Amino acid sequence: MKKYYLILLSVLFFVLHAYSATDEGKDKLTVKQVTGTVYHDSNKNGKIDRGEKRLRGILVSNGDTIVVTDKHGRYQLPVMAGGSVMPILPADYTLTGSKLVNANFYYLGDGQADNPTVDFPMQRKKVNNRFLLNALGDVQVGNYQELDYATRTLWPELLKSATPTLNLFLGDLVNNNVSLYQDIRSLIEQLPDPSWTVLGNHDRDVDSVRWRQYRSFGEMFGADMYAFNEGKVHFIILNNVYGQGSRGYETFLSERQLHFVRQDLKYVPQDHLIVLSMHVPFALTKNRQDLLHLLKGRGHVLALTGHLHQVRRFFQQGDGVSVHELGAGAACGFWWVGEKDGEGIPAALQQEGTPRNYFVVEFNNNNYQFRCKAIGQDPQKQMTIHVTGIDTLDTHLRDLKDIPPATLMLTIYGGCDSTEVRCRLDNGEWMVCKKANLVDPNVARTREQNLQKIFPTPYNRTNPLRKRESHQLWTLELPDDYRKGAHVVEVEAHDSYGFSATGIRSFCFELRNKN
Repeated sequence: MKKYYLILLSVLFFVLHAYSATDEGKDKLTVKQVTGTVYHDSNKNGKIDRGEKRLRGILVSNGDTIVVTDKHGRYQLPVMAGGSVMPILPADYTLTGSKLVNANFYYLGDGQADNPTVDFPMQRKKVNNRFLLNALGDVQVGNYQELDYATRTLWPELLKSATPTLNLFLGDLVNNNVSLYQDIRSLIEQLPDPSWTVLGNHDRDVDSVRWRQYRSFGEMFGADMYAFNEGKVHFIILNNVYGQGSRGYETFLSERQLHFVRQDLKYVPQDHLIVLSMHVPFALTKNRQDLLHLLKGRGHVLALTGHLHQVRRFFQQGDGVSVHELGAGAACGFWWVGEKDGEGIPAALQQEGTPRNYFVVEFNNNNYQFRCKAIGQDPQKQMTIHVTGIDTLDTHLRDLKDIPPATLMLTIYGGCDSTEVRCRLDNGEWMVCKKANLVDPNVARTREQNLQKIFPTPYNRTNPLRKRESHQLWTLELPDDYRKGAHVVEVEAHDSYGFSATGIRSFCFELRNKN
């Protein structure tokens, strides 16, 4: 009797907790008991067959509570409508089914059976202590033309696998057009590597009330928050977008999610690297201090986010924890706008001078390094190296006209205040470059031609770049000996947070003196 009383109290606590955390006062809240078995699907048919091992000790969650499977691989959890059930995958297992791994989770939508049974078939996999991750911000397609832009530029790069690799889509897969979800999912499932998705503010059913705004995403992609392990890295995926009216939203982490993180961290070894991921930057999340408090004593934590359509890095300090955040830019750049190239693809240059991009993060045990990948460009293209005084257009740009000629302007894709940038000319001595508060030269060019009504040309859309100083720009005035003739400049950038970039170019002009 006491056992059933405790179960009843647990369910009641879950209902009240979920209800207070989601503010769904106008919706009928439905809570069902989900039971099931986690097992080793040795023949990969997705069914429990005789002799297949039931997996003990696997964590399973409803996005709030975490339970551990018993010796028969069984679990039981209360789940409310709009919630999900998912295992927290250990490093040596994956799920049978879709290569879009979180799509294999169970989403409890409207009309689901009472007290459903949900089994999770798992397959053994190699533990990858060294692996790559493609951190992909905002693909954000609004129609089939934009989807075609993505499949002609981004997808060919992702289809070339450097195994073992993961793809993490950092939200805003679509631009308020959830009818594209099935096609997006099918395209992701074409990729040779496992993929995971994050929910963004444009991925919602924006005309619905709060939890129903995640209905289409949940039905197609399984869950908007979860966790998994790869090697010695523990990933925690969160949803920090909460509907405010039909179109607006707030950026915070619900009490339910914080409770999930609190429970989850109990099972994460101290020597594992924690990687947080959400759509809107952690640095812009209202109650980020609550999450920092939960991470107390965890040392270095990495956060991967999107949303800004520009590359930015942020740093948050807590008690015994330091969160290094990479705002990874956008695969769509500035929303698929701007002048088109010879194949009809918009340039979509981002505000601080980064082209359409994603980041490649290389994990080695609990350490990592990362670099920017400009989409459609050589992997070595990690910066813009501009020399003023060569292109006569520079003299007509209101944002650059006061910069002296023979100045190196270096836009380092992913650089920040902690990054050291240096260069050398013709294999000479290395010189330290100076962090500058200037507009990126390519942004300045586009902005000027917008203001002069040169852009957009016919059949193109304006890229609405603003006069904004780039956080990733450094300068160096060329010494007198390098103001005439042909020269080579090499650039190196690095910092202690795993970032490095290199660049090289030749230049040739005649400028006899600084005056």
